[in-house]
Amino acid sequence: MAEMSELLEEAVHGKGRQVYLFEGDEYLARHSARELAEALVPEKDRALNFILMDASAGAREIAQHLVTIAMFAAPKAVLVEGADAFAEEVDAERELGRARDLWQGKRQRDGARRLLKLVRPAGWGAADIAFGTRAAASAAKWRKEVGAAPSDDDKGWLQELSAWALLQKISAPPEDLETLVKAVERGLPKRTHLILVAESLPPKHALVRLAADKGAHVKRRAERRGRGIDTLDISSIVEQELGPLKKRLAKDAELELKNRLGDDLRLLASELQKLALYVGDKPQIQRADVEAIVAPVREEEFFALAEAVGEGDAGKALQLFADELRRKANASSVALPFLGGVASAMRKALGDSARYAGLGPRELGYNEYQAKVFPDLEAELSARKQKVPHPFGAWLSYKRSRRKPRAFWRRMLIHCAEADFDLKNGANPRLLMERLLVEVCR
Repeated sequence: MAEMSELLEEAVHGKGRQVYLFEGDEYLARHSARELAEALVPEKDRALNFILMDASAGAREIAQHLVTIAMFAAPKAVLVEGADAFAEEVDAERELGRARDLWQGKRQRDGARRLLKLVRPAGWGAADIAFGTRAAASAAKWRKEVGAAPSDDDKGWLQELSAWALLQKISAPPEDLETLVKAVERGLPKRTHLILVAESLPPKHALVRLAADKGAHVKRRAERRGRGIDTLDISSIVEQELGPLKKRLAKDAELELKNRLGDDLRLLASELQKLALYVGDKPQIQRADVEAIVAPVREEEFFALAEAVGEGDAGKALQLFADELRRKANASSVALPFLGGVASAMRKALGDSARYAGLGPRELGYNEYQAKVFPDLEAELSARKQKVPHPFGAWLSYKRSRRKPRAFWRRMLIHCAEADFDLKNGANPRLLMERLLVEVCR
């Protein structure tokens, strides 16, 4: 695996390699790829010799850019982002999100082609993706045939994209990765470089092999020195965002930021930019600044939500929902994930209530539960090849399942299904979720 410093040194001295593949965290991989492209192509030549593309353009168009000799005798770099699109199986949620980002970032052609490529296996065209119109596919059909469904907030941009794609006669590019691979294997014009960016590609993928044979494969992920979030090293991102502004991040502020945001590096970078603006002329960002404007959004918040509804803590559940609303300012994009968290907690409580029904009315202490009950649970889950929880966590779940009779958990699960139907049929997401959280915690 190549080192970034080594590749930059080669590039500056005109010894760049034919192919580079940057794989890993999207934020770090994309930033490193652009840094390398700028090292390969002098600033005065970038207007003509630096080409930024999305993989949705298709392998054939990328290959055409590569084999076209640069107008001026200078290095040429073709940087292709989102190369995950060349994988046989893609993450539909991620692809839908990337198409949204491209469209809203005024890269209409890339956004349209990426979305049309995603829906092509379902046999859909531009007219089918005008979500919310009578002739277009429903959310249920999206989920069944594509693997991901847009929310009500996506109606606007999807309808715009559909109309634009129909007007421009845009279609998904053909599946012709072999064209690109063969073009590189035959040899690119002198001082021409292909730079690919992907979050993850299979180890035996053609592009991974191509990078290994013809250039360099770089993995860019934030390192951890241990398992906790406090061990995540974000020094490079802090330097990248705050260094040019001559600002520092206090240690306790950094820990608070990581505790609130987790390891989403793009989100960390975005929040650092906001914090730099918030503190104004102050040279250092303090913990109080983080607490003032950064809402907690880590995955652990959904574990906290399950804990809150399991224990009947309506105040905590509503606060978690309010925190997420404050960050996204969009109730629809918050409500469905929260509804999923509530439904998951209800299913677990219902299952635990059935599992422990024969233990009698007396609540078991932890030691007694661990000795008499947990071994059977461990054997059952192991036989099903399911994850075995920690005994203390299993005991807490046992205690929560006893808070209400089984009929209550069953009724609340039905309420979750009704809420899901209402959300997808125009109900006010904020009012609906607040009412549901109060109901399940009562």
